[in-house]
Formats: sequence, C-alpha cells, structure tokens
Amino acid sequence: MKQVKFGIIGAGGAWSFHSNACADSELVRFTAVYDVNRKQAVKKARRYKVNEMAPYDDLGEFLASDIDAVLVMVPHIYHEKVVSRCAEAGKHVLCEKPMATTLEGCRAMINACRKAGVKLMIAENHRFLPAHTWIHDTVQRGLIGDVLLVRAYEGVNEIPGLSLPDFWKGDPLRAGGGSLMDMGAHKFAALEWILEDRVESVSAMLAKQAINLPEKAEDNALTMLRFSGGPIGEVVVSFTQMTTPFNSMEIYGTQGTILENHMWERPVRILSHHPEMGEHKQQWYEPEVEHAPFPVYYSISVKHEDEHFARCIIEDTEPEFSPEDAMSAVEAVLMGYLSAHTGRAATRDELEELAAGQGTRSLLEDLNEHVPVDKRLPEVKRVEPIGFDKDRAAEAMERHDLDVFIATSPVNVYYLTGLPTLHAEPNPILFALSNQYPNVAMLNREGDVTLFNWDLFRSVDDICWVADHRGASGQKGIRKQVWSKIKKWGVVGKRVGVESTAPKYLLDHLAKKNPDAEVVTADEAVLDMRLIKSEEEIACIEEATRIAEKAITSCIKAARPGMTDNDFLQLARKTMVNEGAVGWDHLTMSIGGSDPEAPGVGTVAKKGDIIRFDFGAVFRGYVSDVNRHVVLGPVPREAKKLISQLIGLQEYFEKRVKPGVNIKALNDEAIDYYRSVKPEGMTFTVGHSLGLECEEAHLFGTMGVADRPFEEGMVFEIEAWEGFGDTLIGVEDCYVVTADGCRKLTTLDKRMTSK
Repeated sequence: MKQVKFGIIGAGGAWSFHSNACADSELVRFTAVYDVNRKQAVKKARRYKVNEMAPYDDLGEFLASDIDAVLVMVPHIYHEKVVSRCAEAGKHVLCEKPMATTLEGCRAMINACRKAGVKLMIAENHRFLPAHTWIHDTVQRGLIGDVLLVRAYEGVNEIPGLSLPDFWKGDPLRAGGGSLMDMGAHKFAALEWILEDRVESVSAMLAKQAINLPEKAEDNALTMLRFSGGPIGEVVVSFTQMTTPFNSMEIYGTQGTILENHMWERPVRILSHHPEMGEHKQQWYEPEVEHAPFPVYYSISVKHEDEHFARCIIEDTEPEFSPEDAMSAVEAVLMGYLSAHTGRAATRDELEELAAGQGTRSLLEDLNEHVPVDKRLPEVKRVEPIGFDKDRAAEAMERHDLDVFIATSPVNVYYLTGLPTLHAEPNPILFALSNQYPNVAMLNREGDVTLFNWDLFRSVDDICWVADHRGASGQKGIRKQVWSKIKKWGVVGKRVGVESTAPKYLLDHLAKKNPDAEVVTADEAVLDMRLIKSEEEIACIEEATRIAEKAITSCIKAARPGMTDNDFLQLARKTMVNEGAVGWDHLTMSIGGSDPEAPGVGTVAKKGDIIRFDFGAVFRGYVSDVNRHVVLGPVPREAKKLISQLIGLQEYFEKRVKPGVNIKALNDEAIDYYRSVKPEGMTFTVGHSLGLECEEAHLFGTMGVADRPFEEGMVFEIEAWEGFGDTLIGVEDCYVVTADGCRKLTTLDKRMTSK
C-alpha cells in the first residue's frame, strides 16, 4: 500500500482543513463520504475537486466499501459510538479531538479499536504543529534547563454559534462542555507532549461572559496546573476573542525562556544561557520553522497529522500520539470541570474515583450550575420541564426504533415543550385554534426537542422549556419548518413516528417530500416517556387529587333530597376553582340509576338514592380521578358488603404493587383472588396511568393488560366495580409506585357515606 484511502463522516468546519491540507498528499486520499442525508453526501462529494468521492447515506454500505480508514468529524458526543462502529467494520480510525466527552467514552473507544485490531489516533493537530515540534525537541534537549512554569493560550470567536440554542457547540452534553473541552484538549495534549509529563491536578475558573444561554457552558476558562514532574502552569482558552484566532505559549526554565505566538511571522523565540546555543546564547533567537499565519498553520499541522497516521497504516506502526495521550488531555479537562464543581484543585485520583462511581458524565449534566455569569449580561431564564426527561425520551426513541417523533396533539406538544396548548391553561386560544394555527413539537433519537408554534404567541421563552423554537403562521409554514428540521437532523429517509391523530396535511407533505422514510404510528413511544412521573408531576397530581376530594366532600356535605345534578356540578366547579384548580378534566356523577356519562340533565335526588361522584380536577395541566358515594338514607346492607369486597380486591393489588412486579401477572392473581371471595361476582377492574390525561395508558382492565413491570414513579388508578340494582358502585383510588411498594394519594374514606 502506497496511499491510504479515507472515508469521511461529517464535513463541517474541520473538513476544510483536512481537504485543503491533503489536496496534494501522496499518502492520503479521500475517496468516500457518508451523511444520513444522501443529498448532503452527494453535495459534499461533488464539491471535492481533488478526485472522485463516492457518496453514501447508509453507514453499513459506506464501511463495506474499499476505504482503508475513516476520518470522523461529528459532534463530540457521537465520537464513541461512531468510532466503535468503524472499528467493528475493520477500519482504522482518525477521529477529531477531543477524543470523547467522558473518561469512560475514551476507554470504550480504545477497547473497541484494540478488540478489532485497528489503529486509532485522535486528530490533535497541535501535537503536529512544526512550532510545537521545535519546542518539544528544544525542551527535551535541555536547552532551557529544567522547566519551572508554562503558560498556554488559545482564542477564537465562537459567539455566533453560542448564540444558537439548538447548535451543539458549547452544549455541556453534546460538546462535552464549553471552551475548556473544545480548546483545552489542544493545550493539555501539546503541553504534556512538550514536557513529556502528565498534568497531576487542575484548578479551574469558568465564566460566561458573552452569551448567557442556560443551555450553553463556559465561553472563557482559566486553569492552573501542576504536573507530576514538578512544573506548574496556566492554560487559558476563550470563545470570545474578537480577532483572528491564534495560539500562544510561554515556557520558563532554569536556563532560558521560550515564547511562541502564531500571529508572528516567525512563531517561536528563545533566549537561553545554555552553551549549545552557540552564537545565539543569551540573546533572543527566532529559529526557522515551517509556518504561516492563520488559517495556513492549521493546514500545515493537519497535513503532518494526517500523513503521520497514513504512514502508520502503511508501515504498520503505532501513532506517536497515542490514544492514551489523547485520553490524558480529556482527563485534564474533566479535572478542570471537577474543580469547578468542588471549588478546589482536582486530581487524577479524584477523577478516577468519580468515574468508578457515578461516572464522569455527571460533571457535564449539571456543569452550567457551576459556571458564573457576567452580571452585565442580560438575564436569560429557561423554564424547567415539569415531566419531560431527555434521557428517558432518548431511551424510548431507541426502544421504539424511531429517528424522529412528530407531536401535533395539544397534550403531547405541551408535554414535550411546555407550550400551553391544553384546554385548561393560561392561553386556551392555542388549543382552540390548533387546527388553523398548528403547533408542532419534534423529538429526535438523542432526546432533543424543537418547537414550531403560532408565531403571534410571543411568550414562548417565558413559558416553554424548549430553547429551539420557531414561529409559523399556518399549515404552509409548519410544513416548511418540519421538512427543514428533518434535513438538519439528518433523518431524511429514516423512521418517522407520528401520532394516530396526526393531521392529513402533514402526513401528505411527509409522503411527498420524504418518500423513502418509514412513517409509523408511535403513540406508545410518547406514552412510554410519560408513564414515569417526575417528583414535580407527582406533586401536581397530588394537588389535583386534593382539590377533587375537596369538591367531592363539598357535594357530600350538601347532599339532600331535592337537589339536582346541576346543583352538584355547580358546587363542584366553584369548589375546584376556589381551591386553585385551573379547571376540571371531568365531572361525572349519577343519581340513582341516571346515566353517569350524561350528568347535568336536571335529575332530582330523592330519599334512598345512591349518588356517585367521579371528579377530576386540573392543576398545572395534571389531572386527578376520584370516586366516592353518598346515600340519602341508610347504606343498604348488600351495598355495604359489596363495597367491602371491592375494597379487599383493591387492597390485594395495593399490597403487592412494587417495582419489578409484572402487571399482567398481578392482575391475573387479583382476579383469581376475587373469584375465590365472590364466585358469582361480575366485577371489572381497571388500572390506568394518570397524568396530563385522566387515562394516559391502560395497565389492566377491559381496555387491555400491559405485560410489563411496575416502575418507580408510575402514577395510576386502581378501580373495582360491581353492578348494584340499576347502577354501578365501586372504589377508585390513585397510587404512586415507590422504591419498595406504592403510596396512596387519595385520602377519603372508601366506604359509602350515609346522609
């Protein structure tokens, strides 16, 4: 082999350096490009004029082609997954820095490539800068004596990218942090190589000084370092530099000093007392180094880097810049983030302890809480989701094999974004006009959400927790926005989930624009996401339950012969509003044998009637479902006995519900138990989850039985009913699954009340 054939994955800003640098290379040839969007792959291939590039939109076909190696240039969070996939296909991997966003991710990449027997190198061009090579050799020759102090700086202007909420750069999870991860990885890798030493501890100061978006991490960072061999140092990186990008370095030793700045025509200066300096001893000297101002020096270093890796493949040698070297640079960055969390210097041992415990990803999950914001910046607040959880959403998308989910129903748009589209919310006009001015939420496989809302609604930032939102004025605008996002997310031709109630205009548009996509009904996917409730959701349901119980109690206290169902309904509505509900989900009731599904027709209560109240209040969008009875006179003995038996059935469930118990198996056991108590019984039991809807998903009962385990955080009803005379009587209570059982949210006495 005389030339290595590379395929590229991702062709953003980094690609320009690689393509320009290796245009005339005798060792590197780029022959294939992969993109999930075939049109993008074709466009990238067509624009590359050096030689023909084959476009692919299927990763398997791309990796099965005759390429020898892969150049990975995707957002940092995807490095681990993509590199592992390429290694499994037997391709050598050159991956852009930083290696990964976590220590565990770095190790997974190393293990995957070792297991597959392929070479792995991180494209750390600073390791291959001719200026840094000269500095490394000079330091190792001892020309400035023992190194005591080092200082390094890199600055760029990333303000435009940081200003876009949905752009991955600066996102703690997708980018692995802010400026420290993005550029600190450069500086730590270069310094550790130049000194042939490892960073032992890091103390970091992070700041947001240009863009105050809650979803972005630090734009400026300063770190103080201690190397295991003795030197101390400082690394400063900036996303807010308002000049041409540049790097600089200062190295102070016992016999001299080295200064480097890539804005200089000659990037390196040295003053040394060492005898080997000859005629340049004790005076500033500028050596001849291959260099040109930005962006040329980047292309120079990238060519050295790419050709070095190609040479390793051709000669079957290991890269001088090893995966362990690249991982060490990421470790130093993560030590900086650990320092920001603790407020003191962090060591490698402490980072290893964290990795072995909760994992280093935890540093990124709440990183923004530890990044002070410049007080001069206008405050930007993001509303926290009540129930939506990005990780759980991503798991559900993976479980249902969906690349994108499109929500159009008011309840799911609200759940995914917080846009007040429900019928009992501060702006019910969004619900009422949903057909004329559609509101759409889109969710991708990683759990990222975007919102397209009625563009006359100007309070989105104040109410919604979705940072990525766009206005649209009607169906045409929505169609355009949805298709644009499908292309941007790279899911053209992929598996698209829609609701069973998705509007025809949108389905027709998807069929026309995206004919190769598999469009499937995916109601179950979003119900999976909604099934496990957050603590805040549980608190909302509990408050809605309290309000519904208050309304039922008011009706029971007021009950007397001569009252009509309208009297009760009016009292219930008034009580709910006075108690803080935003509205009611349902006000179901029966008097004697009246139809419980059609109250409010003027039915008059008379002595001896059994009156059933089944109410659901709405609090912050979350609903309750409570049922109780009052008898205008003595409770019939048979009714009392029947209620007691139904309570026994309900309590059979209640005592056995806990995480891990199979719902279907428990339902079968409970029915067998009830038949042993009342063989002639005609009972039916119902268990349905409760949340933004009264019956979100049926767990057991006449609507179907779920063959899955109970999980902590599920909120659900246990209902049991029997016919009694010309009406139904029963028990209905709400529960939340806890770590070791379940807790009842309803508090009213289950037995019939006599008036």
